[in-house]
Amino acid sequence: MKFFLAITLFASLVLMSTSCKKEVVVVERESRFEPFVKKYNRHISEWLKEKHKAAKETEAEIREKIAKAETPKQKAKLEKELANHMREVEKYEYRISLGDYFSFKTPGDLPEGLVWENGMDNPVIGDPAAKKGGTFNTWILDYPPSLRAFGPNSNNSFRSELYDNIEIGLVGMHPITGGFIPGVAKEWALGEDGKTVFFKLDPDATYTDGVQVKAKDFMFYLYVRLSDDVSAPFQKQYFKEQFANITVYDESTLSISLPEPKPLLPFFVNITPAPPHFYSEYGPDFAERYNWRVQPTTGAYTVDPKDIKKGRSISLTRVKDWWAKDKKFYKYSYNVDKIFYLKIAEPSKAFELFRLGKLDSYSLGDPNYWYDRMEIPEYFNGYIEKVQFYNVYPRPPWGFHLNVAEKPLDDKNIRIGLSHALNFDKVNTIIYRGDSERLKQFSEGFQEFTDPSIEPREYSVVKAEEAFSKAGYTKRDSEGFLVNDQGQRLQVEMSWSTQPLRNQMMALLKEDARKAGVNLLLDAQQPTVSYRKVMEKRHKAVYTAWAVTPPFPRYFQFFHSENAFDEKGNKVQQTNNLMMYSDPEMDRLCEAVRFAKTKDELKDAAWKVQNIVHDEALFIPALKNSYSRLAHWRWMKWPDTKYYEFCSPITAIPSESYLYWIDEELKEETLRAKKDGVKLPEKNNLFDLYRDGIPSVEILEQREVKKN
Repeated sequence: MKFFLAITLFASLVLMSTSCKKEVVVVERESRFEPFVKKYNRHISEWLKEKHKAAKETEAEIREKIAKAETPKQKAKLEKELANHMREVEKYEYRISLGDYFSFKTPGDLPEGLVWENGMDNPVIGDPAAKKGGTFNTWILDYPPSLRAFGPNSNNSFRSELYDNIEIGLVGMHPITGGFIPGVAKEWALGEDGKTVFFKLDPDATYTDGVQVKAKDFMFYLYVRLSDDVSAPFQKQYFKEQFANITVYDESTLSISLPEPKPLLPFFVNITPAPPHFYSEYGPDFAERYNWRVQPTTGAYTVDPKDIKKGRSISLTRVKDWWAKDKKFYKYSYNVDKIFYLKIAEPSKAFELFRLGKLDSYSLGDPNYWYDRMEIPEYFNGYIEKVQFYNVYPRPPWGFHLNVAEKPLDDKNIRIGLSHALNFDKVNTIIYRGDSERLKQFSEGFQEFTDPSIEPREYSVVKAEEAFSKAGYTKRDSEGFLVNDQGQRLQVEMSWSTQPLRNQMMALLKEDARKAGVNLLLDAQQPTVSYRKVMEKRHKAVYTAWAVTPPFPRYFQFFHSENAFDEKGNKVQQTNNLMMYSDPEMDRLCEAVRFAKTKDELKDAAWKVQNIVHDEALFIPALKNSYSRLAHWRWMKWPDTKYYEFCSPITAIPSESYLYWIDEELKEETLRAKKDGVKLPEKNNLFDLYRDGIPSVEILEQREVKKN
């Protein structure tokens, strides 16, 4: 489950693209893992020495400035700067002291006195009433361009269905208590340095093809992502800077060290293994060779090659003897035997197939469907049920990501004016019938790590004109648009991945933006085209969102200059810095969030990032919902226990909890009733147990379960 996975290293853009490539011939290659390890260890060693040398030189310079400080205020400021800098020095010295990045030791080298944890005191997950079997029939708007877990074009939304949502990492996080639970590791222990976690693997853990997971496989996970044979710039940067060491002690014991202490340390070291036997053909042509192959994982589902119908459909099949099927925290999850994804280009067509029972559920996020399109016999007769479920999850940052490297958005006044020129309240009233709320900022829903004081800029023609005038746009032309002294009209290209509701929204925004004097050039693109344009950084303003995950916000990939421009000032493509923002202070704060030792440090830096994003008008928040709305056939069942009302609370999309099941007997009964014209009770279910947050275990234990 996505929440169980502690880290998604490259946030998935909510866009997709498609492509088909020729089949490749199978080859046998000698593994280059061992030579890579030696080469990479040498590379990291040299890099650390250079970093340490530079850090010591900077330290000397700061100390010299302190000695020459003319006032106590100057001296105090420099001493604070030195204290912050010494963290960098200490970080490099610690990493150097660890030795090689990839290390091989023996069980005798394990520290004495480790306190091993197993998380078994957490309550079970899911509903014991869940039944195994059946097929969950669902749909996708576009077909993925790649089935790889990483590399070019892997950063598409379907990757989560294949990997992020279902892989079992070293540990998981319990959706009710937030405590750590066993994953591939049956036990874990924290090192005295506060930077290292030791793991003992579950001897039952295997890949979906039955091969046993070994400690060395976690090194292999890093190897295939750090090798020169793959283009994965963010991951290469992340693991180089964020991981200090990985050590294998034997086939079932390993440790991972970070450069600095972290809150919830196991969360930050949690990775998944990669099967060496699958990557026997890994090499320079990796991206093409493996484009349509699905890696065996530790998850419950795999993909049979015959179920890959390129451009049409793809199916996930449950592993019959899945290693975790009887484990406490997984035995009531991943219940269906098969998940069938059908590519349907038009939502309206998908809805009709849903009405026919060809799809088992349908999202009703579009209020037209919730209020109008669901006025159908299948609902009134009780065959299909409606659901509104309140969850506890960070809100995807839906809104306009403004490319500050492109004119006219390189001018802060233009960005502020544009923020005031977009009437999302009207969008909510007309399109969403007032059911949505205005998203307040880029990082909403991270509880204590979200600054509650930030409010979005309201629609105001006066305030928009005031900001635009500061940018030199003071007069109106014959069509009512603002122009500058050179007669240039104020206009901004607004891109998005075409979808009926969004298309309506853009038309409304354009209409009211005109009143503020700005001409919105609407650029609706098919997902394939939009994805490519955005990843190549050719957009001006793009309406999209990221698949964010709890418990902490992440900023490096979105706002750090390394993901905007290279050393020569060229745009860096295939990264998530869509704003192309480059600022030393933002870089420092992004790094501060990354390297925060405590929750307080993380909170302080995160709030500052959020305020810069707001103050610099890098992102224009759109709308949000605090709930999910969907319809499902009554044979699709959901948890109903003291702990779980319909779904896991830490889930953005209910089906991604994998706690549902298909009741085949109820399916037969429902279809028979439909055929015979037998009416069943109409059901419009409201599940609001988590509306105000997740209750304590004690409160949940005492509540009475309302059976639906």
